[in-house]
Amino acid sequence: MVRFNTNNFRRDVISLGFIRLGISFVACVCLVFIFQNRVNGQDFDESESSFSLNSRALSSVSQSSSLNNVPIQINSSFNQQAIDEHIQLLALGTNEHFFDELLSRKQYQTDKNSQYNQQATEAIIQFWHGHGVNLPYIGNDINENIQPQGSSGQFFSLEPSADDFLYVTNHIRRLMWLDKQTQWNKIALNGLLRLGDGHRAIKQISQRLWLLGDLVEFDENEYTYGNDLAFAVKRFQQRHGLTADAVIGPKTVYWLNLTPKQRARMLAKNFIKKTIYLASLPERYLLVNIPSYEMFLVDDYQPVLHSRVIVGRAYRQTPIMTGEISNVVINPTWTVPKNLMRADILPKIRENGHYLTDGQFDVFDYSGSAVSKSAEEWQSLAGKPFPYRLVQKPGNINALGRYKFHFKNDSNIYLHDTPNKALFAESERALSSGCIRVEKVQDLARWFADNLIIDKRTWKRLQSDYHSTQWFAFHDTLPVHFVYWTAWVDSHHLAQFRGDIYQKNSAYKPQSIEVGHSSETNFDSNSALSLEVNETFLSAK
Repeated sequence: MVRFNTNNFRRDVISLGFIRLGISFVACVCLVFIFQNRVNGQDFDESESSFSLNSRALSSVSQSSSLNNVPIQINSSFNQQAIDEHIQLLALGTNEHFFDELLSRKQYQTDKNSQYNQQATEAIIQFWHGHGVNLPYIGNDINENIQPQGSSGQFFSLEPSADDFLYVTNHIRRLMWLDKQTQWNKIALNGLLRLGDGHRAIKQISQRLWLLGDLVEFDENEYTYGNDLAFAVKRFQQRHGLTADAVIGPKTVYWLNLTPKQRARMLAKNFIKKTIYLASLPERYLLVNIPSYEMFLVDDYQPVLHSRVIVGRAYRQTPIMTGEISNVVINPTWTVPKNLMRADILPKIRENGHYLTDGQFDVFDYSGSAVSKSAEEWQSLAGKPFPYRLVQKPGNINALGRYKFHFKNDSNIYLHDTPNKALFAESERALSSGCIRVEKVQDLARWFADNLIIDKRTWKRLQSDYHSTQWFAFHDTLPVHFVYWTAWVDSHHLAQFRGDIYQKNSAYKPQSIEVGHSSETNFDSNSALSLEVNETFLSAK
C-alpha cells in the first residue's frame, strides 16, 4: 500500500493485527504527541490534505480460505488495550454486530487469556483474511496452527507495523474518550464571526477546538475572537477541506457540531474501506479520491505524482468506478454530449447568436455534413429541436484543454485538461459535468510519454503543435480507480475529514448546505445556524 502524502510519501507496511508490549509503549508516546503537540511548531498548509495509501505489503489471499475453528495460542505478552482498540475499530467501522457484542462481553472478563481474548483474536484475523488482507509472518508470537490454507506459507501478525493503523486507533481512542467525558452541545450562530468580533459563542467554539486539538490553550473567560483562535480556526478549516480564511460561518459550524463518536466512526469506516480496497491493487495505477478532489499516480508501489482535480457536481456526479487508461489524445476536439447541449449550450446560443463562432465550434448534421448559418438563424434554431452535432476545435479555449486520457466505460467519463485553471484554487471542486479535470495535466502526460506511449517521436514533434489532433496508443494499459474516502490521518498525524458531496454515506439527508463555493460569505448572514449533524457529512464550511 502506498501512502498518500503530498510532501513526503513514504512506503510503509500496513499489516493489521494486535500491538505487543513494545509497540504499545510507542502507541502511548504517539498518543501523548497527538494530545500535546496539537498545533505547536506545525504550520497548516491548505494543500496538505493527503492521506496514506500502502498497497505493496497488503498481500491478497484466497477469498475461499477459511480460518473457522482454527486454534490460536494467545501469547501472554499481547497488550489488552490493543486488542480492545482493534475490536472497537471493527465495531465502529463495520456492520458486524459480533464486534459490538465482543466489546460488551469484555467488561465481564478480566483475565488476559480469557475466552474474550481468544474470540477477539480469531475474529480480527478472520475479518481481515476474509476480505483479502493478509497479515505478515512474525515468527513465534502465534501458534503455527493459525496458518490458513492458501496463504503461501505466511503467518498472521498480531502487530501492525504501519503508523497509519497506529495513528487511526489513537485518534479513535481519544475521540471515544471525548464522547464519554464531554457534552457536545450544538453551537448556534447567526451570521459570521471574524477576527476581532465579540460573541457569546466564542467560548464554546474555543473549547470545542481545544478538545479537538486545534487550539493550544483554552481561556474560558475569553469572548473576543483573537489571533490564537483565528489560527486554530484556519487549522480546523484546513482539516475539513474548507478555505482556511478564519471566517466562522455555517460550514465551519457544521463541522464543529460533528460529535466525537461520529468522527471516530468516520475514521474507522474509511480506514477499513481503504485498507481492503488497496490490498488488491497492483504496483502501478492511478487513483482519484472524489471527496478530497485529489489524484495520485503510483508506479512501482511509489507515488510519483499528486494533483488537485475537479470532479462532477452533485447533480452530475463522477461515478465510483474502475477502468484502464488505454490512450491519450493531444489537442483533442470536444464533441458536446446531447444532455449538455440541451442544458448548457442551447440556452447560451439563444442569448448570443455568435456563441458558436466565439467558442470555435463546428456544426454538423447527422449525415456528417458541415452546417453554416447566421447568428440570427442559430438563435432561432436553438429554441427548437436541434438536429445538429457540435464539435469544438482544438485550441486554448477548448473545454478539454491540451490532453484527454481515455478509458473505456459506460458513462463516457475521462480525465482531461481545462482552460479554466483558476478553479483549482477553490477548496471545494465539485464543478464539472462528471469528468475529471487534472491540474498537473502536463506532468501526467509526460509520465505517459515516458512510460507507456508507443510513438514517442510523433509525441515529441507535436509538443509545439497546438492544433493537430492525434491519438497515441499505449503498449500497456494503466489501471484507474475512482474512490470515495471521506476521512484519513495525514502525514502530520492529523485527522482529515471531507464532505459527503454525493450523500453516499447515509440514506438520511440533513439540512442542505449549498455545495460548490467555499466561501462562508456565500451564505445569508442572518440565517440561523443550529445545524443538524449526521453521517451524511455535506460539503460544509
